[in-house]
Amino acid sequence: MELIFLTKISLILTGYKMISNTIEKYLKLFKDSPKPSESSRLLKEMNKEFKTSPPSVSEVIQELEKYASNPDYPGASFIMMAAWSNLSKDYTPILCQILNDENNNGLHESVIELLDVLRDERAIPALSKALTYRWSYDVWFNVPRKSLL
Repeated sequence: MELIFLTKISLILTGYKMISNTIEKYLKLFKDSPKPSESSRLLKEMNKEFKTSPPSVSEVIQELEKYASNPDYPGASFIMMAAWSNLSKDYTPILCQILNDENNNGLHESVIELLDVLRDERAIPALSKALTYRWSYDVWFNVPRKSLL
């Protein structure tokens, strides 16, 4: 019985590292990629990997929390790809936190698109607030416009 329990814990802990390892692997591959066509191929490959073996909801939340606390987190767009591969309303609180912070502007539009698909009522206050955003990086008001969806 103890062996089975320890094995389950090991698998859970390994799972938490899986998405981090995948992101690290692709960050290195993208960095070493000499051509745009290679980057495109890598994106398709990573997306396929996430679809074949989607990360757990808790893994995605953990990575989103890393991004929320560090807007310079290099794997941010990869985390969003992972989230799309395993949709869950459990992402709503952390996505709203990201949307409410101007420092996390690298993902604002992607966050809104994901919240739109999730259709979670808990996102309404953050999306309503986003309608008022007039941030210097968003000269075309894409964040407020997408918030209307």
